Amino acid sequence: MKISKSRTREGAISKAIEKLNECLLSAGRKPILLMLSGGSALELLEGIDMRLIGKRVTITVLDERFSKDPAVNNFSQVCETGFYKRAELRGIDYIDTRVHHDMRLYALARKFERDLKRWRKKHPVGSILITQGIGEDGHTAGIMPYPENPKKFERLFEKGNRWIVAYNARKEKNEYPRRVSVNLPFLREQVDCSVVYTTGSAKRRAVRQVLAKRGNLAKIPARVIREMKEATLFTDLK
Repeated sequence: MKISKSRTREGAISKAIEKLNECLLSAGRKPILLMLSGGSALELLEGIDMRLIGKRVTITVLDERFSKDPAVNNFSQVCETGFYKRAELRGIDYIDTRVHHDMRLYALARKFERDLKRWRKKHPVGSILITQGIGEDGHTAGIMPYPENPKKFERLFEKGNRWIVAYNARKEKNEYPRRVSVNLPFLREQVDCSVVYTTGSAKRRAVRQVLAKRGNLAKIPARVIREMKEATLFTDLK
């Protein structure tokens, strides 16, 4: 894990965008799966160099809020960005995680996992690039903390034969409790480059716990970035 600290939020965004473009460029001619986080990490998209986006790129989300509401569903929000609309014109493919008709939570998870593994089978040497955020509670990629129940955390998020987990975190943990998320083995083993972006004083405590020498994933899931192949944290927090 690398850390890039900026004096301002704008500086952190600028450096994160620069790294994201660097990751896209370094993939060369390989197929790319670009998995995008929702929330504040969407701010990075408008800085992507569109010359690096084309038919070899497949776009999806890193985790999904299970909702038909386009203002809540992450992929729906990605589709509304200027970046995505320009990317469509350049011939990208996509993995859709919107909730259609009467689709159930676990059905969406099965579809998402099937689509991801189909992409990997078709592109065994393709690059998986992601954007990640860190929540005030230390969650990342839709993986919520369970300090009160580490065994449940492990059962949900550490299954090595699976890439996707569907679960209900309850509203006490998050205002969007029903989630379809990648799991920890996926982040550690499949992701080639992660751009982690988090700013604002409200996240200071979580960032400090990520950077601390000691800690555990059940309490601060975002500590997984310390275990990933290539992850760079961009922040304005000292």
